[in-house]
Amino acid sequence: FKYAYLTQESSELLADEGVDIEGFLANDGGRALGNGAGTDFAVGNGSSKPNGLMNASGTGVTCASATVITPDEVIDLYHSVTSPYRINGAWIMNDATLKEVRQFKDSTNQYLWQPSLQQGNPDILLGSPVATDPNIETIATAKKVMAFGDMSKYFIREVQGIQVDRSVDFAFANDLVTFRFIYRADGDLMDTNAVKRMVMA
Repeated sequence: FKYAYLTQESSELLADEGVDIEGFLANDGGRALGNGAGTDFAVGNGSSKPNGLMNASGTGVTCASATVITPDEVIDLYHSVTSPYRINGAWIMNDATLKEVRQFKDSTNQYLWQPSLQQGNPDILLGSPVATDPNIETIATAKKVMAFGDMSKYFIREVQGIQVDRSVDFAFANDLVTFRFIYRADGDLMDTNAVKRMVMA
């Protein structure tokens, strides 16, 4: 699938620059393409876009409530993934869901969430690292709010990296220079046993 980003700058700006405008535009274009593709890699439905992780994974747990996740349901999700995939397992959810999960305690009043004590190491939940993605749905009726499993089984195929083109002809009448950034990629979960998701009631 193709992702594209186009921006235009005046020829005066490029000629008079005091900073590296083209370097800034390349960074900005890369970020725009990454945000667009990243959304689809997380939650794409596979129709005219990649099959995102949350769509491709199987349902491991359906919560009893549409608005509340329980600690037992998190443990059930963990064990819905077979043991070989739990070894390299990781959690993914958005920040709002993470906030709820961080408050979970077990029967001895100990937090299930364990913050990292070392810089550069991820926080852990039930012994596995936790990542966040703002594109994953927030807790609400029938939403896919969390996934756990071996994320290395989600494959992304990139074609030739990011293509950058520059044209002084496209907007010649307005004396604008056009920059176009193109990124082609696809993604899918290669083994649906490797990652399971949590769905609200």
